[in-house]
Amino acid sequence: MCGRFKLKVSWSDLWQMYNLIRPEDKARNTAPRYNIAPTQDVPFIHVDKDGSQIVSEGRWWLVPHWAKELTSKWPMFNARSEDAHKKPAFRDAYKTKRCLIPADGYYEWTKNVEDGKKDPWLIELPEATPFSFAGLWAYNTALDVTSCTILTAAADPNIKELHHRMPIILKPDVYDSWIDPERPVEDARALLTENLGSELTYHRVSRAVNSSRVEGSQCVEAAE
Repeated sequence: MCGRFKLKVSWSDLWQMYNLIRPEDKARNTAPRYNIAPTQDVPFIHVDKDGSQIVSEGRWWLVPHWAKELTSKWPMFNARSEDAHKKPAFRDAYKTKRCLIPADGYYEWTKNVEDGKKDPWLIELPEATPFSFAGLWAYNTALDVTSCTILTAAADPNIKELHHRMPIILKPDVYDSWIDPERPVEDARALLTENLGSELTYHRVSRAVNSSRVEGSQCVEAAE
């Protein structure tokens, strides 16, 4: 799964990953974020009505367009890639509102056998290269809420000892195809096999990241 992630790199490095043409998208000045948690706003890339790639901000906890209230009853910050296209909460978004959520690392936790507490692990690509989660987004008119979620799959063998699920990190050469609203759902689903899961590495970091209230660089300091 993906319950926290980080976005440390500058936007000037990130926007080159996408085909963004709006001046306001190129000129963004995004501060480093080390501990992004569900329900916080995050940037995501999608296609607008004119067919251009743009950046929007949305709540990381999807609110379906038909929802009548905000609720935390169901964990909507992740969506299972195996069946999201069939679930009422996600299937409409899957058809025409697929997105890319930029990041450069995410966290998982294991239980420490000595003290029973949770040890956090930072999972990254080599050299902390920035990447994009495969996501879905929605806009709820009644609540005036834009939101998104991250698609997950069974964990790759190299990180399975941390968790049995992992977020889908797409290869850059399928970015445009994934967010193309004209692409049929089944064709889009096939793209999810084009992911970077086998390239991920991990290391333990400070337990400071265990609290969502801690947002500074201490979150990524090596564990003592």
